[in-house]
Amino acid sequence: MADEPVRRLRGYGYWPWLVLVLTTLPAFWYVVDFETALDPEFPAVARQTYNTFPPAAYRFADAGDTIDHAAVYVAAAAVVLCAWSCLRDPNRRLRYAALALSLAAYWHAATPGPLINGWHGLGWRTIFDPRVALSQRIALGSAAVLAAAVVAWCARPWTLPTFLREARERRILGFLVVAVVLLSLRQTSWIDREPIGFWPRWFFVWGLFAWAFALLRVAPQAPPGWPRRAALICLIVAWLGLDVLGRGIFWRQRPIGRLREIVPGKLYLSAMPTYRGLVLAQERHHFKTIVNLFPEHTSMRSPHWPDEQRFAREHGVACYNQPVDDPIGERFVTDTIALAQDPDAWPLLVHCHGSMDRSPAWVGIYRFVVDGWPLDEAIKELERHRGSRPKSSVTLLYNRMLPLLAPERAATDPTAAQLRENARGTVDPAVEIARRAKDQAAPDDESTATKRR
Repeated sequence: MADEPVRRLRGYGYWPWLVLVLTTLPAFWYVVDFETALDPEFPAVARQTYNTFPPAAYRFADAGDTIDHAAVYVAAAAVVLCAWSCLRDPNRRLRYAALALSLAAYWHAATPGPLINGWHGLGWRTIFDPRVALSQRIALGSAAVLAAAVVAWCARPWTLPTFLREARERRILGFLVVAVVLLSLRQTSWIDREPIGFWPRWFFVWGLFAWAFALLRVAPQAPPGWPRRAALICLIVAWLGLDVLGRGIFWRQRPIGRLREIVPGKLYLSAMPTYRGLVLAQERHHFKTIVNLFPEHTSMRSPHWPDEQRFAREHGVACYNQPVDDPIGERFVTDTIALAQDPDAWPLLVHCHGSMDRSPAWVGIYRFVVDGWPLDEAIKELERHRGSRPKSSVTLLYNRMLPLLAPERAATDPTAAQLRENARGTVDPAVEIARRAKDQAAPDDESTATKRR
């Protein structure tokens, strides 16, 4: 009797439940694990965290990020298991119902919403969105009706007591109950508390795991004489193929990395775009201006920069880059903050390379100077976007730029005072660069003046 739990664990008894429990650990880890590492570039600069939860939890909550990728992995596995079961046992109708449900869950995982880039997306909920093109609403509505019809037709010979009895005999009833509860929670709004979007997406992943484990328990084995290893390889290839397809659907929803709507119809933030990404995003947002905050004249220029320039020429989009004669970008930041307030420049896309430092920091300046936000609220938004605390260089940037752009508010804002205190004793290298540039220019100016005389 003492060996019975071990035999059940080895014989597919408890381990799926153990795996399901383990999948919950990352969710709780990301809401309790605050970053404590120093910034190695400026270790003497103190950095606070301004959000209630660690910044990484907010980043994970963004539609189409890591949690949703995990949902696609598991949903793809469920689709493959159902397809295999239908192939092996085509006479059992419920297998086709399970396949229809798995396909619906896969599409829901690959088209998460609501998106933060100002576009409606491709998900099931757009069926009821009057802003969405009629063709998309008809296509999705038809697919939903077809899936519901398949489920209804396949379940027709079954009664609820019969289904529950067989599910209990096959030891999948617990998984099905957990799956129904968790997948339903993903569709509710009352559970969506801070960090916004975090918990519903995790519930969806856990519900998919429970659903996939139920399917795995009832999946038929390969018949005798079949090359089982070859069958397993085929299933894995199909799973990976669905994962690649899901990534393609993700891309159509977010064609530019970390694309985010800052001010609807006016200001957008992203990572370095590709040409194809810009073409697709342009159809939706109709950018008039692109501001590239990275100094592309350096050796670290992006390989996509020439494509961005080509896109701007071909589509009549104004494109601004940090000039060579402005090495610390002080004049460039000032000019682009002014540009972002010009209605003739809207919609305006601001980006750097990874949208992890320069462009979120620029948005923080915009929020403080243009929108009048308190600086702590601006930094909260910055943390939520980049997925970790702002680098110490952002503290130095704010200490340098905010008094120039909004001197009165920078002098009275308590968070601005805190940032100055955080950097006390640390030399801002940008100030040194500007001083050296001025010293080098002075003899040239004197020589030019002598020649003119």
